[in-house]
Amino acid sequence: MDSLEAKVNGYLHGNARGRAVNEACGPFHIGFDAGNASPFLNYAVPEAGATVTPADIDALVAAFAKRDRTPRLEFAPGGAPGVQEALLAAGFEVQQRLPFMLVTAAELVGPAALDGIEVVVLDGSATDEELRGVALAQREAFGDSQEPQDDADFTDDVAGLRATVTAGKFAVLARGAAGSASAGVPMAGGACGSAIAGTTEVGGIATRPAFRRRGAGAAVTAALSRHLLEKVGLDCVWLSPAGADQERLYGSIGYRSLGEMLFIWKQ
Repeated sequence: MDSLEAKVNGYLHGNARGRAVNEACGPFHIGFDAGNASPFLNYAVPEAGATVTPADIDALVAAFAKRDRTPRLEFAPGGAPGVQEALLAAGFEVQQRLPFMLVTAAELVGPAALDGIEVVVLDGSATDEELRGVALAQREAFGDSQEPQDDADFTDDVAGLRATVTAGKFAVLARGAAGSASAGVPMAGGACGSAIAGTTEVGGIATRPAFRRRGAGAAVTAALSRHLLEKVGLDCVWLSPAGADQERLYGSIGYRSLGEMLFIWKQ
């Protein structure tokens, strides 16, 4: 049975295979962006448990050079032992290391019932209003403006989320419960990727500034995670915390630190 880190790496490898422009290269798979040379949009992932030789790395570098792209990889080293060392020996340099956290059905806690807040997991039957609520939470949490965005145009955001749920992925929304003073008001939201190799990534967890410190962020994360683990039947779910506060929040619902994501390149 694959380790949990191998499952995470298998997810990343599957994502690379699913890119519109992708290329198999020995034990690696590369996802390319045909119209943008940014290293962040062009990267390879090794197969889980792959054995990598110097010749494999030379072929990988050549594949990037053929498309005038910077050789770069994103993967979980714990799920592909020895690959990091082989790349460093070949002259690659660590660009960034990011921790990730993971939870299984047996470990997950919640979602807790919150006074005046209801949480709904959204699929292809979601309304535009519900998807707009998720987009609103994400824009206020991650955008540059410090002002409420209730009256902003979310046409493109809703279209993107509609494509997400239509493709079989899920989003999640916390809103004011019926009968409460904030009935129907969006408070927090998030989404997830495709199910690959028995896992998926939860991301974009966002709480509107006006509704923080009420447990909505933990609630939407727990609700979406439980749906993925129990309804979809995944073995585990993972995410990358943005900082110590987020790590504590996710830890409160059962997520645990498992390893790190490695971003490595050869400039």
